[in-house]
Amino acid sequence: MSDNIRSSTAKLLIGAFEPFGGRRDNRALRAARRLIGQRVDGIGVEIATLPVVFAALAGRVGDLLGQRPRALVLVGESHLARRILVERIALNLADARSTDNAGARPRNQTIVEGGPLARATRVDVRALAEEVARGGVDCGASSHAGTFCCNAAYYHALQQTSEGGPPIVFIHVPSQRPWADDHAAARALTIIGATLLREPAAGR
Repeated sequence: MSDNIRSSTAKLLIGAFEPFGGRRDNRALRAARRLIGQRVDGIGVEIATLPVVFAALAGRVGDLLGQRPRALVLVGESHLARRILVERIALNLADARSTDNAGARPRNQTIVEGGPLARATRVDVRALAEEVARGGVDCGASSHAGTFCCNAAYYHALQQTSEGGPPIVFIHVPSQRPWADDHAAARALTIIGATLLREPAAGR
């Protein structure tokens, strides 16, 4: 369920993951919630929470795409990240080092049976990262989103979106100090959202 009021008008939709691993917080969700009530380039922002549950992600992502957002930004936290990372590819692979919030720990499993090994966003992630960096936030392009729930959500989103669908990208934010910075992450999400909204509205 969304964290702010749903609207029938065009919107920038940000899906951020709930806390997991026994933690009370998720830096991705904290950063995203800083944008509640804001507008980016005149477009309203809506925040939605993503479950850290492999089995629930296909349906949840489908619900988000069903809202027909102008752009969809998925965001998760990474304990390895030292700056904001824009992910280029989602792998058709679930290989978890720890359990999800439902206790599942898939190992070397496909996410979508019969789907391609990888799916890439149509967004130019290097240009997007450079745009964020120009806005004063340390940011870089990354090859793929790992093999945990972040990657699974990204794969489902790209798998379920036709060529005429909204631009979709996955962002990892650092979870560890001194690199974790909610204000900087929120600033990055704002810049990323504005950049995606300027993309041609394919199929509209």
